[in-house]
Amino acid sequence: MKPLTAASLFALALAAAPAAVGAPVRLRHPPDLAEDVAAYPRLVGGSAAVAKINRALDAARRGARQCLRDAPDGEWLQGVDTPLLGAHFVAFMAHGSFSCGGAHPDFIAAAMVFDLATGARVDWNALLPARLRAAPGPGAATLGRDRIASPGLTALFRDQAASDIADADCQEAFAHEPLTFLAWPDSKARGLALAAANLPHAVAGVCGEAVIVPVAALKSLGFDAALVRDIETGGP
Repeated sequence: MKPLTAASLFALALAAAPAAVGAPVRLRHPPDLAEDVAAYPRLVGGSAAVAKINRALDAARRGARQCLRDAPDGEWLQGVDTPLLGAHFVAFMAHGSFSCGGAHPDFIAAAMVFDLATGARVDWNALLPARLRAAPGPGAATLGRDRIASPGLTALFRDQAASDIADADCQEAFAHEPLTFLAWPDSKARGLALAAANLPHAVAGVCGEAVIVPVAALKSLGFDAALVRDIETGGP
């Protein structure tokens, strides 16, 4: 048997080492769809996962375009943020308001979080720690991506909202409504944002503000380690 050389030992070490974490993705910002109507960014890259995410972002633009085309007196005001641009996950948050022929304008609050390895929207009911997941049942799957809900999340949100949101009407709404949430990781705020997504219209504008569950709490609760690392290190 031939003795191993330094070069062959180095090659074996490389083969045995875990795969390196991917570098954060880059964004390209298309022109606005119209005045005061921001477009979703696109990811730069040629992977299948990037292509899948870009298709989802393109689909998210169609609602604004259809409203502006089909409702001559309609209005769509939209900003789009990228609160996380990490090595494992990327998050987009759209906010604003629109009126496409109804009696009152509606609020825009849409969070989309993608797994950069697969290009799929994250399933929060799978990604959350076990103690915060929804109980198995017919509602769990439908609350897995766009909206999430569980007794554990409600308790976590109410505890954080008690210090983050001072409005008494909001606290009353949080106490009595069966809450569901939008969730997105936010590297600038260094935590997980949770916003009540099903509040009555009368208080939604004031009480729809997100609370931030900080990184230290995410770690103690047992949140996904890759997600926490991205929050700590990944940003626009």
